[in-house]
Amino acid sequence: MSVAITATATSSRPEQLLNRLAAVSVVGGPLCFWLGGLLSPPAMHTDGAQTVAANAAANPATNTAHLIAFFLASFLLPVSVVGLARLSWARAPWLSTIGGFAGVVGWIPLAALTALDASAVAMARMPGGPSYGGLYDAFAYGPSMNAFLIVYIVGHLAAYVLLGIALRRARIVPAWAAWAMVASSPLTMAMFVLPGNSVAVGAVAIGLLVASSVPAARAVWAAGDDGIGAR
Repeated sequence: MSVAITATATSSRPEQLLNRLAAVSVVGGPLCFWLGGLLSPPAMHTDGAQTVAANAAANPATNTAHLIAFFLASFLLPVSVVGLARLSWARAPWLSTIGGFAGVVGWIPLAALTALDASAVAMARMPGGPSYGGLYDAFAYGPSMNAFLIVYIVGHLAAYVLLGIALRRARIVPAWAAWAMVASSPLTMAMFVLPGNSVAVGAVAIGLLVASSVPAARAVWAAGDDGIGAR
């Protein structure tokens, strides 16, 4: 009997470790993404000359920090949506499966978009930086990057609507957290269409996602303490 108990405890350790990593990713991914956005130069993602000029004028330390934050987010966010999907799968399997798949596919292009930001920083450090604006535009608005951008926008925004509803249906997180996660997607879309300080709207949207991820991360962590995962 004691041998069986020891074997069960040993076999649960890898699963517990995976739950720990998933819990860190669930809150760490959105947090790194939020910090990366807040630290980005204000004129990023306009035309190429303005983007390169904004990077040239930006504080080198905060600009480097924004790239590091996006770099970390590009690894953590795909794992985080898998953790959210697994958490709600038992009671909302279809929503969790579709939302998790959309989230993984939607967040994969973040690595390419981060590399695009890094290229703007590199151009800004070259002599005559803004003169590289045309080269930046040719790459940023070419077919490959446009495809990455469309997949990124559709995938990750759809994911948080579906996963937020799944978490609410499963009653795993408080209602406010589930609806905050859902609301983060339309608010992010509003950033692209509202006049004025739309960057502030985007910051609020991702802030809602960060806040809603905290109770979700705690639930993932607690699932690891049970030794049985989110079944």
